[in-house]
Amino acid sequence: MRVGLHALGIGDGARPEVIRTVATAAETHGFARLWCGEHVVLVDAPASRYPYSADGRIAVSADADWLDPLLALTFAAAVTSRIEIASGVLLLPEHNPVLVAKQAATLDVLSGGRFTLGVGVGWSAEEFAALGVPFAKRGRRAEEYLAAMRALWADDPASFTGEFTRFEAIRVNPKPLRGGRLPVVAGGNSDAALRRAATLADGWYGFNV
Repeated sequence: MRVGLHALGIGDGARPEVIRTVATAAETHGFARLWCGEHVVLVDAPASRYPYSADGRIAVSADADWLDPLLALTFAAAVTSRIEIASGVLLLPEHNPVLVAKQAATLDVLSGGRFTLGVGVGWSAEEFAALGVPFAKRGRRAEEYLAAMRALWADDPASFTGEFTRFEAIRVNPKPLRGGRLPVVAGGNSDAALRRAATLADGWYGFNV
């Protein structure tokens, strides 16, 4: 069994000295991977139900620090040399897929091929509204974005045409170190999320199960 550490970059764990200490200690003691999740926005009184607790409320206070996962993991990668790093999870439909493809590949290169991209579709309608992204069809959007990013990682130049994104003969470099393919795990406990993990991703990121 390989054991990882989750929730780097939240609350007290968002302080650089804590990230450095936890990351280096985890590497020294043989932990497999460091995980860092994402919320761009939290609100004080959400109408959206958090799906991973009995009362429908997230345990993190809305005023807690919550670092951007790709930036936090870049910091963790810089103070370590062997332990793997992963987003657990990046809320993919909230982002531009061309930009995420570049950021994820950059992190993979800087970490020496240690990065796994964990993605999810999100549960907070308030967060999507603040970012100006439709909450509806977020699952389909995430699946399309993943296909587009894989084209960008594998092809140079790359083209893609879909419902939510399209590009023609563009070059996005660097490429991931493992043959133009970055490992992707899909999060979520719904039937759609489990299907996504089984058919479109390289594995499943389980949470509170």
